[in-house]
Amino acid sequence: MAQAGQIQERGCQYVFKVTNKSGLNRQLVKSETCTSSFPELALEIPAQRGHLTTIEGFLTNVLEDLSSDQPVRQHTDPENYEKIEAFCDRIRSTLAASEDVFPFHLKLDDPAGNSWVEPQPGDPRGKLVRTDYMRTREQNEALALTDTGDSGVDRTAAGGGEEGREGAEKDFRHNEVHTFPATCPSCVRPCNTYMKFVDIPHFKEVVIMSTVCDDCGCTTLHPHL
Repeated sequence: MAQAGQIQERGCQYVFKVTNKSGLNRQLVKSETCTSSFPELALEIPAQRGHLTTIEGFLTNVLEDLSSDQPVRQHTDPENYEKIEAFCDRIRSTLAASEDVFPFHLKLDDPAGNSWVEPQPGDPRGKLVRTDYMRTREQNEALALTDTGDSGVDRTAAGGGEEGREGAEKDFRHNEVHTFPATCPSCVRPCNTYMKFVDIPHFKEVVIMSTVCDDCGCTTLHPHL
């Protein structure tokens, strides 16, 4: 499954508590930028190909990947064979829904914000927790969301140089959309912020400001009374 959709304004993290066999049927979307883990199984899966599957299907794929080289490993690397086989046995017990495996947790962490775990009506509080977060600079770099110096955005800083000073001295015209250089709050690349004065009859004057990033698609809209 190829990664779908644009990079979101924030990264996302899901923590899902699996308490019984039916929880293995929950659907999930794991994009190619998403890392995942099952802490109770001591299992961590790095970002790799994307999946649209269930928790059971996800664990089955992991088991198949680990088991594929076991026949060869049994003869060439017996020590690691035993370790991996014990690990595979834990996954098999989980897939068989043995009572002693519950509860356990699935964690998805996707800096691109494109992963998802299916919610269901009636889920008790805390069973499925989603957290959105601002990416770190390192995560932006991994997603190629750093300033490359070629974004096509006017970088002339307001107040910088003669043109900047001259522009700052001009009066804002209420019938025009004014443009300012800015920094995207999501990917930190240069972008533009647009501002316009709107006079609402019998109310007051409102300033509408919008930031639009052509690189990551982030759009914000802020009315100021």
